[in-house]
Amino acid sequence: MNNTFVEFVHALRSADVRVSTSEALDAVRALQLVGYQHRASLKLALGQALAKSEEEKQAFNQCFDQFFHFSNMEKLSDTPTLPFQEPFPQEQSPSTNSPEKDNIANRLINNLSQLASSIESSLTGQSNSTPSEPGQPAQSQSPLGALLLSGDQAAAAMAMASAGQSTNVNQIQLMTQKGLYGRRMMMAMGLEAMEEEIWRAESSNNPQQLQLARRLRSARDLLRSEVRDYVEQQFLLQAQAKGKRLRQDTMMRVRIEHLREFKDTQILVRKLAKRLVKKHAHRKKVHNRGQLDVRSTLRQSIPNDGIMFNPQWKTKRSKRPKVMAICDVSGSVSQVSRFLLMFLYSLTDVLPRVRAFAFSSRLGEVTELFQQLDINDAIDETLDTYGNGSTNYGQALLDFKEHCLADVDKKTTIIMLGDARNNYGEPETAILRELYQRSNQLIWLNPEHKNRWGSGDSEMKKYQAYCTLAEVCNSLSHLERAIDKLLIRQ
Repeated sequence: MNNTFVEFVHALRSADVRVSTSEALDAVRALQLVGYQHRASLKLALGQALAKSEEEKQAFNQCFDQFFHFSNMEKLSDTPTLPFQEPFPQEQSPSTNSPEKDNIANRLINNLSQLASSIESSLTGQSNSTPSEPGQPAQSQSPLGALLLSGDQAAAAMAMASAGQSTNVNQIQLMTQKGLYGRRMMMAMGLEAMEEEIWRAESSNNPQQLQLARRLRSARDLLRSEVRDYVEQQFLLQAQAKGKRLRQDTMMRVRIEHLREFKDTQILVRKLAKRLVKKHAHRKKVHNRGQLDVRSTLRQSIPNDGIMFNPQWKTKRSKRPKVMAICDVSGSVSQVSRFLLMFLYSLTDVLPRVRAFAFSSRLGEVTELFQQLDINDAIDETLDTYGNGSTNYGQALLDFKEHCLADVDKKTTIIMLGDARNNYGEPETAILRELYQRSNQLIWLNPEHKNRWGSGDSEMKKYQAYCTLAEVCNSLSHLERAIDKLLIRQ
């Protein structure tokens, strides 16, 4: 049962339920108190110890119901019965039945059963698979066949669960592996010996052997259906979360302009932003060890008659940056701009002062637009308003200088996002140099590869000289890394 609990914790973690080692130990203590006998008590106890938020509680409930749901092998009860179990079928017309006929039929059944028992005891030296009397059923010699024909549904369910554990069915990752793991489970349960018995029975001319072959084949088909359901359950429990992570890893590496094919891209962006918030939400304190803050120490010692019980050390606090994001929203980089704006406005806990600007030719501020509308509607409105026209970086820099140059100081971080292709217009590098000198840092994110910087109408080589940091940014992993560096450098 310890292995069962460990596998359940792995399943919870795969379902994005954060379970620490201490929480797992608390759950073990709760498990020792309630046991596995009462499902409702077990679910309540583990839920209190392992699930924290509402989202995790929902994921826990779904994972618990799937993990602790075992097949009771009810389909095996549909296995055809042997002829001797119903030797006298009832008449179609109820009027022909009478108590006297029922008593006669019961006596005949008892006599036939006693006769069959005596014949079986007199043939102890002969093979059980070849009975001499037509009414004597042939018994299965394979362990799996005997188990399925015995009608013990609990034992069959336990055998299937044991086979699943021995074949590591919980490692299934792809939908195409269902048939593979199903076959492995049936082979682990003894399918090979059972199929050989079916083949021998079908090759025999003995009616009892042919009847046994039909029953074994029917039981095998029902078992295959049960195993298929079990593997499907394990796939839903294990593989969906693994497939989700695999899809997210792919989305992190693929170029942003291709992400429109994925429906859950925005969910991933918010997840990445939440991870950065958790990483940078608390102000970092860098302690200058050995440098005593005399004033603070004396102030703290006043209630203690001057005795310095609590020495205070000099510290430095990282300040939250004031960010100005200038985004090229022309057709070539509109998708990258969309996700950058989504990232920045998902980081309001650590970037409370974000001002956004958009341009193709003329530049305009869209900060209030994002404050008034839903983020998706705000991004669509921005692209519709400023995404038309030929790209002109020189004009955009002139507009930014006219409206916002006075607001740029040493607490300001400027993020430029665009491919720097200026359609052979005036680049206005002097304005970018002035912004670089007045700001704390100027970061340029370019969706083009570096070997294309400066080619054709690209002014990136000229702009790069006045950037604190210039990096390629054409995937979500690049975008996350760039914003992480922005926060670390504060």
